[in-house]
Amino acid sequence: MHLTTIEISKQVLLNNIQLIRAAIPGTGKICFPVKANAYGHGLIKIAQITQDYVDYFGVSCLNEGITLKKNGITKPILVFGAFSAELISGFIKHQLEITISSELKAKQIIQYCHQHNTSVKIHLKVDTGMNRVGVRPDTAIKLIKFIGENNKYLEFVGIYSHLVNSEIANDELTLQQLQTFKQVVDFAKQYNPNLISHIANSGAICNYPQSYLDMVRPGIMTYGYLPTTTCTNTNLHKITPCLSLKSKIIYAKVVKQNIGVSYHHTYITSQDTKIVTIAIGYGDGYRRSLSNQGYVLLHGKKHPICGNICMDMLMVDIGATSKGKVGDEVILIGKQQDQEITLQELAQMCNTITYELLTGFSARVPRHYI
Repeated sequence: MHLTTIEISKQVLLNNIQLIRAAIPGTGKICFPVKANAYGHGLIKIAQITQDYVDYFGVSCLNEGITLKKNGITKPILVFGAFSAELISGFIKHQLEITISSELKAKQIIQYCHQHNTSVKIHLKVDTGMNRVGVRPDTAIKLIKFIGENNKYLEFVGIYSHLVNSEIANDELTLQQLQTFKQVVDFAKQYNPNLISHIANSGAICNYPQSYLDMVRPGIMTYGYLPTTTCTNTNLHKITPCLSLKSKIIYAKVVKQNIGVSYHHTYITSQDTKIVTIAIGYGDGYRRSLSNQGYVLLHGKKHPICGNICMDMLMVDIGATSKGKVGDEVILIGKQQDQEITLQELAQMCNTITYELLTGFSARVPRHYI
């Protein structure tokens, strides 16, 4: 067993979903993105814990969808990512819903379904401004007509897009994206009035109630992190992180004044002090850029990481009078007594975003669900 663990609170996770559910209209659906190992929280267990509380799951690739199906997930699964022709059989076999963003991809699916006398559920991706993937609004009409003409093979069940600046309230680009998308949706619903339209991510849930449509896709929010400070729904501010990162002291020693610690001696002790070694490093996904600027909680007090973080270990200066000893628990993300280290703090130190830190925790760190 690794001495470092990621701890997930099931109750906090489910409470976050309930808060989101209360914030959207009663008939609105929730598509819960669990791609990238459920944002580092553990794909299989997170889906199993939440499937009675959401309407859809969103994944990035075929393999993630198959993994969910093989582990008892029965809710609809939408694969956001692009696909190649040889993967179509996997989507069909495992009853996954496919994203289509071009006539070429639609034709590949039609050819396969015709040959095997079958059909598949599809969602049309419309590019309203991200310029990543998706059919352009001006050519979407033609593609929608083509899908409608081939409904024997293409079960048109959803249409969606992705917002660029939803974390910003009253953003002109976001408002334009919403207007453009709704125009395409209005046309598409002539072919299927029950079409599920969805564009609202976490930022939009906070800032743009008009974006909720038929389904919302709260990713980072469900795991406990609001992506914006402009959220006017006070209940959503009750959302809290469900993840904590914990480890233990594996070694302790007194180090004299003016002695270097770790690779290249980037940290020099300012006095006689106790240096403890913690069983976590950048091989576990704890960023090396936190060297000499991050900290841990030990016995309810913050202590600085000292020296360069190693692949499997890091060192902490706990001061000359601390009673820290081998086996003591330290918190790297989360609460201990009345102190807390937040993921947002660490992301700011690393000049990155919470998403990147969460998805960077390696598979060797066990996830415990409490």
